[in-house]
Amino acid sequence: MNMSRQRWCDLRAWLAGWVGSRLVNLLSRSLRVQVVGDEKLEELRQRCGPICFCSWHEILVVPLFHHRFNDGVAVVSEHADGEIIARVLDTWGYTLVRGSTTRGAIRALIHAVRAVRGGHDIGITPDGPRGPRRVAQPGIVLLAQKSGCPIVPMGFGSTRYWEFRSWDRFRLPKPWARAEIRYGEPIFVPSELADNEAVEVWRRRIEEGMTKVIREVEASLGTARDDA
Repeated sequence: MNMSRQRWCDLRAWLAGWVGSRLVNLLSRSLRVQVVGDEKLEELRQRCGPICFCSWHEILVVPLFHHRFNDGVAVVSEHADGEIIARVLDTWGYTLVRGSTTRGAIRALIHAVRAVRGGHDIGITPDGPRGPRRVAQPGIVLLAQKSGCPIVPMGFGSTRYWEFRSWDRFRLPKPWARAEIRYGEPIFVPSELADNEAVEVWRRRIEEGMTKVIREVEASLGTARDDA
């Protein structure tokens, strides 16, 4: 890629991040948000240390806005769409770990474990950056195993939203909609896993926990769909 093209890509990402952060700020502040299950988080943090919050890729924006300025760390892919998200999160005060299952996975895992051991909560979308939609990848199991942090599934939904034609069917809530952020039960991955079959067992448990919490949100808001 030549220098002029790279500069144009950087400028486009910067503009998209600048506009995106302000758009999400306005939208998020307009929502009538009910938070469910957060009363146990502080006790969990006191007992177990930093928490790994995980949500599906399609709904991450408002939950991340809700946690802004909490000295948190977010894992963001190195793909083009990840660059835009990274610039949005940077304006909210997040420390970023770049990498995903398809690019920079080992480096991202190492830095994420270091962040948790350093006392930081971390946010991750285990079905990103390219899907399949609502299918957790095993990296989140390894993160929890190596760092010892509990995993808390996080769901979000709104009664009115725009849905994009992307692989994750990304949803952006409409202004003044009724919305809900819900925290599921914590999942504790053991520090010793015998083999890949054990990793798969815990991957499925995390996926099931995330599916459960998002379905609870959709049921609460009346937005559940047969093809969810």
